[in-house]
Amino acid sequence: MSSQNSLWVDAPFKLIPVPGLGTPVENLPGAVFIAQDMACAHNGLLRSLNSIYLQAPFVSSPKDIKDFLLYTKFWCDWIEDHHSAEEKYFFPQVEEAAGVPGLMEVNINQHNAFMGGLEALNHYAKNTKVEDYDATKLRSTIDSFGHVFTEHLTDEIQTLLKLDLYDTNKMVNIYKAFEAEIKKGDKHVLFPMVLGSGDNSLIHWPRVPAPVPYLVHYIFEWKYSGAWRFSPSTTWGNRRPLAFTRN
Repeated sequence: MSSQNSLWVDAPFKLIPVPGLGTPVENLPGAVFIAQDMACAHNGLLRSLNSIYLQAPFVSSPKDIKDFLLYTKFWCDWIEDHHSAEEKYFFPQVEEAAGVPGLMEVNINQHNAFMGGLEALNHYAKNTKVEDYDATKLRSTIDSFGHVFTEHLTDEIQTLLKLDLYDTNKMVNIYKAFEAEIKKGDKHVLFPMVLGSGDNSLIHWPRVPAPVPYLVHYIFEWKYSGAWRFSPSTTWGNRRPLAFTRN
C-alpha cells in the first residue's frame, strides 16, 4: 500500500492468494483459470466486507448512515446471489462432469456455516432506522461469521484447483455459464459493486472490455450513487482512500 492510502481494505479479513498471477490468462491451465477468477471475486467480497467493517464507526450523518446501510445490504445480496448460483448451477454441474457425487459438498456445508450470520447482517442493514444505527452492533454481527466466511472463500479456491483431475475444458465451460448466470443481476447494483471491489495493482479484474467501466460509472452508478462512496476502489479498480476513517 502507498503511504497516501495507508488504511485500505486488506484487513481485518485476510485476502486470498491469487493463483496464476503473472501468467497470461490465455496460457492458464483450465483449473487455474477458474480458481484465479473465483479468487478475484472472493477478494472483491472480502475487500468490500473490510470496507464496511473499517468505515462503520465513522459514519454519523443521517444521509451517510442511510447510504452505508444500503451498501451493506447490497454486499449481503451479492453474497447470497453468488452462493445461490453456485449451489444451483455451478456445483451440481461440476459434480456431474467429474462423475463424483458430493465433490463440492464440503463447500456447500461451509455456506451453511455462515449463512445465519450473513442473514442477520442483511436483516440489520435492511431494517435498522437511521436513528438506531449502532456501529458496534453491526461490527459484532460481522464478527459472528466473518472468519468462518473468510475460511470458506479461501478453501474453495483449493477445491477448484483440484479440478485439474477432470476434463478441464468442460469445467471451464461450466464456469463461464455460471458467470453468465450471475451477470443477470440488477446492473445498477451488481456492476458498480463488483467493479468497485477490484485492485488493478494486483490483477486486472473483472475482465471486461475497456468501455464497460465508463458505462457503469456514467449510467449504472447514478441510481445509488451515495452507496458507492463506500466502495474500496474506483469503478476502474484503482485503490482509493476510504471515505470514512479516523482521519
